[in-house]
Amino acid sequence: MTSHKIRIAKLLSNFNQGSRREIERLINNNKIYLNKKLVTTPVTFASSNDEIFIEGKKVFFNKKIEILKFYKPKDIICSKKKQDERKIIYEIIKPKYKNYIFAGRLDFKSEGLIILTNSSLFTRNLELPSNKFLRKYEVRVFGNLDLNKLEKLSEGFKIDNLLFKPFKYKIKSKIKKNTIIEMTLQEGKKNEIRKIFKKINLQVNRLKRISFGPFLLNNMQPGKIEKITDNELNLYENHIRNQKR
Repeated sequence: MTSHKIRIAKLLSNFNQGSRREIERLINNNKIYLNKKLVTTPVTFASSNDEIFIEGKKVFFNKKIEILKFYKPKDIICSKKKQDERKIIYEIIKPKYKNYIFAGRLDFKSEGLIILTNSSLFTRNLELPSNKFLRKYEVRVFGNLDLNKLEKLSEGFKIDNLLFKPFKYKIKSKIKKNTIIEMTLQEGKKNEIRKIFKKINLQVNRLKRISFGPFLLNNMQPGKIEKITDNELNLYENHIRNQKR
């Protein structure tokens, strides 16, 4: 519960009522009431002890946190809003999850594990670099693999003044010019893996995230959603506690 007062848009987004921008849009359209008074500005402070109505429906603050694993298929965009004719993840998941937020954005051509949740604190903890949750990927590349070049890149490198941290890799299989490599990254900057292999003249034909911190894709199929396991949650909570020591 949030007993201290914070901006109303932040409060409502924390309780799965939409993004801050969506809440601000509702305020501008005179759709939100706070303690029976119309909210006219986003610079309004409230807490979970207040009575809030959105479009005539009362907001209840006894939220149960839910954390789900979702196998994002390739050719789907990780976004809340449509950018063009391409589908976004919220068009292929059940409507009851439409206000859930995700952690672990993947690009349009990538697939694999992302996390869906109604807890913004959880996504912040998972994505915060200082918490050091590792991301693991299975990558299929095409071309002539030079292990010496890959080894050098794995020590860390810079592209356009952007520093990429060291990463670990393991060759899983190799048939002629096709190689499957397991990559473990510390951060997962935008297009990081594609940039790594482009730098050594290899083409990424498939990129799948197989784990994010303690959360595992396992044998999930594209488009499927599963609840995290008790063991995964315990590992997550232990990791967070250890990082704060």
